[in-house]
Amino acid sequence: MKKKTKPFSEASKSIIHKPVSHDASLDVESKNDQRSSSNSEGERNPGEPLGRYTFALFAICVFFVGTMCGTFLLSGKLLESKEEPTKPFHAKPIARTVMAFSEPEDFYPASEFRSQGAILVGCQNNLYIDPQLYVNIAKAIDRKVPLYGVAASEVEALAGAKLMKDNGLDPEAMRFIVLPSNSMWIRDYAPIILRYDNDRAVMVDAKYNTRTMRDDRKQDDFMGLELARLLGLSVRSVPLLLEGGNLISNGDGLLLTSAKTLDANLKAEFTQKQLMAMFFDYFGIHSVYTVGALQGEPNGHTDMFMTMLKKNLCVIAEIDPAVDPENSARMNENAKFVSTLNTSSGPMKVLRIPMPNKWGSDFRSYTNVILANGILLMPSYSDVDSAIEAKAEAVYRSALPDWKITKINCDNLVKMHGQLHCISYNIPSFIELEGLHDLSFPKEMID
Repeated sequence: MKKKTKPFSEASKSIIHKPVSHDASLDVESKNDQRSSSNSEGERNPGEPLGRYTFALFAICVFFVGTMCGTFLLSGKLLESKEEPTKPFHAKPIARTVMAFSEPEDFYPASEFRSQGAILVGCQNNLYIDPQLYVNIAKAIDRKVPLYGVAASEVEALAGAKLMKDNGLDPEAMRFIVLPSNSMWIRDYAPIILRYDNDRAVMVDAKYNTRTMRDDRKQDDFMGLELARLLGLSVRSVPLLLEGGNLISNGDGLLLTSAKTLDANLKAEFTQKQLMAMFFDYFGIHSVYTVGALQGEPNGHTDMFMTMLKKNLCVIAEIDPAVDPENSARMNENAKFVSTLNTSSGPMKVLRIPMPNKWGSDFRSYTNVILANGILLMPSYSDVDSAIEAKAEAVYRSALPDWKITKINCDNLVKMHGQLHCISYNIPSFIELEGLHDLSFPKEMID
């Protein structure tokens, strides 16, 4: 495991010592010569040697007294510092000062199984196509975490607020915020929020690479800047090509991504060493690993076959080899590899979860979930055998016995090539939401 680099270290200041002027040294030597010449030529004072010896003895006494006092004071400071050492939150040296109220996980890309401050849900245009989806999500989460539907316009935001009211839900069940964007797949293009000391956080914004031309998704690519403004966060751009659905964090400095990330950035002419350095420096992590993506799945994202439930607990899809031998072997290989990884909570454990059959050419998944402060929303499909879904649900119930597991029908999302995790974006609990809330709808009672 590589040593963790200092992700946000300050540049060291160089101190330049100016050389002594050559002319000045010559002047001093000249004056000394004049003094010695005048002394040799004039008559010497008989008491002068005794005065010199007395002055020299006095200087020596001052030197020793000063040395002893300085040693005593410095030793006291050193003893004082030894009695109250600074306790790092991690075994490895870091550049951040950590206070008692901070958790170690706050200083890495946040895990979704930890306490969340809010969750954004992409609504752009889909609010009119599948309104029941947003009603179901709001009912299932039941205000355990603030929900903000991301709308493309004020008209859509007002329609969302009205939808909540018409279904008998509290206005706070899901509020709506206008963030101009092209698509509802907010997970992929929103920046990653990273805390870098007790009072400050930053958004790390990577380049967004889509299957369509970048010009078709300009608003998606720049949405993060507007979100950062609402949250009062600065933005740090990283030249990596990344999509949020292809990054899974255990909240403890370990990231998993598919080989697509490596391939896409190698094509951008980065070396593998440069890629690793950027991950370490920009995201503050100490480990990043690639796993094999599903063959034939166009996005190549890890959230289609994997999720993390604890620092050392990963869920990976299991595919019937009789149905899809190639992807079955890939998932088995991924599970075997991930189980070899170590975390601060011990070796990584892997649970296997069934993967439903494809719907036409579209993949479906039970790992594309929303984790919301003790509630897990699992995708459900109307044509899948109920026994398979029950088995998938049982995996989560066994791993998270204190959590509420709720199934959300995703038939319509699958037709648009995504599921729950793809349309959601988690905001960590240490982020202030006042700016987001103040501009959200409803602002007043809806008639």
